[in-house]
Amino acid sequence: MKLEKLGKVNHGLTISRIAAKPDQQQEEIPLFTMQDLNIEMGNYDLKSEEKTVSVNKETFDKSLLSKENIVVIGLTVHKSYVIENHHAGKIIPSNFAYIYLDESKIDLNYFTWYFNEHPNIKKQLQVATQGSIIMALSIQMLRELEIDLPSIEIQRKLGEIYKLRRRKEKVLYEKNILEKDLYKQLMIKALNKNK
Repeated sequence: MKLEKLGKVNHGLTISRIAAKPDQQQEEIPLFTMQDLNIEMGNYDLKSEEKTVSVNKETFDKSLLSKENIVVIGLTVHKSYVIENHHAGKIIPSNFAYIYLDESKIDLNYFTWYFNEHPNIKKQLQVATQGSIIMALSIQMLRELEIDLPSIEIQRKLGEIYKLRRRKEKVLYEKNILEKDLYKQLMIKALNKNK
């Protein structure tokens, strides 16, 4: 089924259009960045830098801010992510698309697994971006993507497995960091005892 039949696909906001002018009453709103997406996709050693945009406090439409359970797609990195609570309330810039999926038709985590991992999507993305120098997806390309849809029960099971696998990868990464710190401290302690 085409993605456009499963939900509403939107383009992120153009920052220059929403940035406040110097004479306007301003409000700082956090930005969802490519770095945020990369961290969520497994580059845990990256440090998140909180970036903000000054918008006109009186005219900016806050309904455009990210919400939990919308899906964002990096248009140049071809990765998708379900917005979680810690990224809610951020501006999604124009190098992303965001999708409100109909959860009665498609499980959000199943979609992110399918988009990020399935060879069928990789093939479609290659064809869609063939011949272009920058491998950026357009909103129209996204709307045309064909998604295989098993029953919603199977989607939920596959989506849960994907979500748990990603959580496990993050916990293992954090465990490795803690182990390295522990070994370092034990070795320093042993060295200091022998002085």
